[in-house]
Amino acid sequence: MAPHTPLLDKIHAPADTRNLSRDELKQLATELRNETIDAVSVTGGHLGAGLGVIELTVALHHVFKTPHDRLIWDVGHQAYPHKILTGRKDRIRTLRTGGGLSGFTRRAEGVEFALVARSEAVQPAALADAADAVAPSGEDLVRIGLVTDVPDQTVIRRRENVVERDGEFDHT
Repeated sequence: MAPHTPLLDKIHAPADTRNLSRDELKQLATELRNETIDAVSVTGGHLGAGLGVIELTVALHHVFKTPHDRLIWDVGHQAYPHKILTGRKDRIRTLRTGGGLSGFTRRAEGVEFALVARSEAVQPAALADAADAVAPSGEDLVRIGLVTDVPDQTVIRRRENVVERDGEFDHT
C-alpha cells in the first residue's frame, strides 16, 4: 500500500514547490522520502543515494526555475526523488520494469537528462560539458551539476580538471 502523501499528491511539476512554506517543504521532504522508500521496495533499485538527496532535491526545485534551469545528475539512482517531483510520481512504481521508468537517467524521460549517467560517478568536467549541451552559453538560465557520489579525493582531482578547462569552478 502506497504511503499517505497529501502534499506530494499536489506536486505535478517543480513550479508547484515554489510557493510552499518552510513547514510545507519539510512535510514534502518527509512524504517524498516515504514515497521513494515505498517505490523502491516494490521495484528494487538503489535506495540510499536517492534518500541522501531528498532535501537537496526539494530545495533545488523550490529555489531554481526548474526545468528551465537545468539540474544535471551524476548518478541515475539519485534522480528517483527528482523523477517523483517532476510529474512522474504516477509511474515511479514502474521503475526498472519493462516499459517503465529507467533506474538511470534517460534522455527520453526528460530534457534534464542530457547526461546519461550510470551507477558510477561522473567527473565534473563531463557535467560541465553536459550542462553546455542542454543550455548553450548566452541562455538566461542556471545550470547545476550535482556531483554527489564520489570520494573526496576524486572530487578534488576532478575539480582541478574543470579549473584547467574553464578557469573557474563555482563550488558554492
